Amino acid sequence: MRIFILLCLCTIMLFASKLTKGTNYVVDDKNKLMWQDTKDNIKVLITHNDAIEYCKNLRLNSFSDWQLPTREQIKTIIDKTRVRDQLMINKAFRYVRRDGYWLQDRTWIRNFGKYAYFVYLKSGSIYYQNRSYKKHVRCVRKIQ
Repeated sequence: MRIFILLCLCTIMLFASKLTKGTNYVVDDKNKLMWQDTKDNIKVLITHNDAIEYCKNLRLNSFSDWQLPTREQIKTIIDKTRVRDQLMINKAFRYVRRDGYWLQDRTWIRNFGKYAYFVYLKSGSIYYQNRSYKKHVRCVRKIQ
């Protein structure tokens, strides 16, 4: 049983992303992503359309190619191995709220794109809600 647990832990560590923390960003070298990590991530509550514009207009560390993360991108920083009373996001992030963070993807299931996905960091799960609701925003950019 101990060997099985050890193998599981080694597998998790092998596939886990190594994140490097900067002053106002976190870099994921494995997935080639740079994540915004500023006070705005806990203060700004906006609609989905405003979140898209916020990321388009973001100028951070002399970069201007920020965007809302996709469902696939956000999965790279979700850490479901954390203890239940903690948020399910990699501990490299400083500015985090348990409330929802908008994602780029919209859902077209019987609603004509009026809903968009968001991640709820208390559970690390992805849900969708009407785009007129206000949620937090965390931008991401691709790096080389």
